[in-house]
Amino acid sequence: MTWRPNKTTIGLANLKGGKVANKRKVVIIGAGIVGLATALKVGQRLDNAEITVLERNHEVLSETSRYNSGVIHSGIHQKSNLLKSRLAPRGGQELIRFCEENDVRFRRTGMLIAAASRDLAGLTRELSSLYRLRKNSRRLNLKLHVLSRYGIEKIEPNIRALLGIYLSEVWVVDQLSLGAALLKACQNAGISIVFEANVQNIVRCRNLYEIYTKSSKSGAIKVFEGSIVVNAAGVNSDTIASAAGFPRYKIYPCRGEYYEVIGEKSSLVSNTLIYPALPPGHPVKGIHLTKTAAGRLLIGPNAKSWESKFDNFRIQTPPAEFLDGAKRFLPELTESDLKWAYSGLRAKTNPGVGEDDFVIRFEAHHPHFINLVGIESPGLTASFAIGDYVVSGFSSHGF
Repeated sequence: MTWRPNKTTIGLANLKGGKVANKRKVVIIGAGIVGLATALKVGQRLDNAEITVLERNHEVLSETSRYNSGVIHSGIHQKSNLLKSRLAPRGGQELIRFCEENDVRFRRTGMLIAAASRDLAGLTRELSSLYRLRKNSRRLNLKLHVLSRYGIEKIEPNIRALLGIYLSEVWVVDQLSLGAALLKACQNAGISIVFEANVQNIVRCRNLYEIYTKSSKSGAIKVFEGSIVVNAAGVNSDTIASAAGFPRYKIYPCRGEYYEVIGEKSSLVSNTLIYPALPPGHPVKGIHLTKTAAGRLLIGPNAKSWESKFDNFRIQTPPAEFLDGAKRFLPELTESDLKWAYSGLRAKTNPGVGEDDFVIRFEAHHPHFINLVGIESPGLTASFAIGDYVVSGFSSHGF
């Protein structure tokens, strides 16, 4: 990205008769849940700040933040020594409070992680995973219950599994309702959100960054100035970082698809999230069953490498692999019971096997640039804690 438009053709954003010249200008790139939660935190903690959020789409929570399972996770699947493991529990509690206070549609579901293999080798692996998850829960101070087949049937009578662990403090949120509430909260806080603002180039000047955007509707060019810039661009975060002069990052998009159970069998799961038994630190959580806040029964996601930074809903994996994952728990399902629902991209920083951690790095001082890279699951859960983490670093980094 070397393109830089002629300044004489551009109206500098956020300059209103010189009245805000003394304000600290904060620009956040990306209006997903992490970007909006960070904007709210900056507004609460940084005095005399003028905050602008730039979003390349026409509405908030348009990409990864929307096209996921909507689960507010406990953190049990993460290794205990990771940054995401520290942020997810705190962030989850604050996200729940935000939902309660802002009439966001959500509910407590609990999560059952179950061993359901019918062969000895598979069952042995799953029991080992359950044991490791239980040990991890102790490190993270999570409360859970070990359930036999009969205990599982009391919670979800239609689920077929031999043994499981159950966490009651797991929730699901409706992403559209959450996005509307975050947008309203930002607007009430005086935060400006600019849509259809595709970042074309970022130029570092003496005391600020100039962020050049192009409207995908009109083609109009604008430049936004920020003495503090937060890169919360999700799958596009490596491109934004490189444009600002930090080329060390590489995002490997991973695509996950969901199928929906339709018809009468959509009621086979009443409330609980049903997950396969995979060990802590596994790069994915496996194809699981999610009863959404809207009452839909979803199966997914799968996980496949994706070359583009944009999704394509016309490309749909056949339902067989989703059906195989679901039939372990609900053997009566057939392909005719499934309908493709949606897909979403995750911002992975590691193309191979292993769990990625969040990257939150304060890159530069005067002006300041903070990169949030690889914010995948449990990014939704940790979003408010990520915002806290960013603003808590202001004083230590000379803000």
